[in-house]
Amino acid sequence: MRQQTSAIARLQSLPPLFRGSDLTIRFQWTSKTASQYLYLWKQRGLVQGLGGHSDVYANLLTNPAPDWGKATMIAMPTAVTIGIEALRQAGWTTQVPRRPVVAVNARQGVFSIEPFEIAPCEPKWFESVGAGVAGDRAAGLPALRPAWALAHMLRTEGWGQCGLWPDDIEWDQIGDRDEADWQAACAAFGLPGSSLQSQKNAAMAMPGAQSPTPGRQLPKK
Repeated sequence: MRQQTSAIARLQSLPPLFRGSDLTIRFQWTSKTASQYLYLWKQRGLVQGLGGHSDVYANLLTNPAPDWGKATMIAMPTAVTIGIEALRQAGWTTQVPRRPVVAVNARQGVFSIEPFEIAPCEPKWFESVGAGVAGDRAAGLPALRPAWALAHMLRTEGWGQCGLWPDDIEWDQIGDRDEADWQAACAAFGLPGSSLQSQKNAAMAMPGAQSPTPGRQLPKK
């Protein structure tokens, strides 16, 4: 008589993050059977999909608080945190984005996922920012260093439209390494090579340089 294996036992044998296609190899299932089990497990709150057609799932039984950054890298290996979240992680702002923005290579698989807003970028962009990416991918989702992230935001959107105003930046957190990063980022993005201190002075002198609603970012148009 064939021995039945419980869903709990099966999930306990799976890693915290896995691909749906892994089930066909691990349990010798057909794709149809794997899809059926995934549907049942999701209905019972045992797994949660990353979203889109990524085929990446979080094992909620073994890890109720998934690392969605690592899940995103499984689906889109080039993923890099940019925007406000990159600044927040570095202590440059206390603003919290509604959905952190992650850049991915537009020439590879791109999926719309729930945890992050995905920004497809050309391979040339990744080449230009290579020196500004911080973090070990083995440890988690990397991010642009703050000076690079700010330069990118100002180049593509500008103050206000990017969700930040000059007074949202913790300017006293800026050090010599950040000034060097800023110069490199300005060169990469085609911005004037003024110092960050000069950028601060010019930005704070702009009409409407303060956030209209302190503690909240503007919605993107």
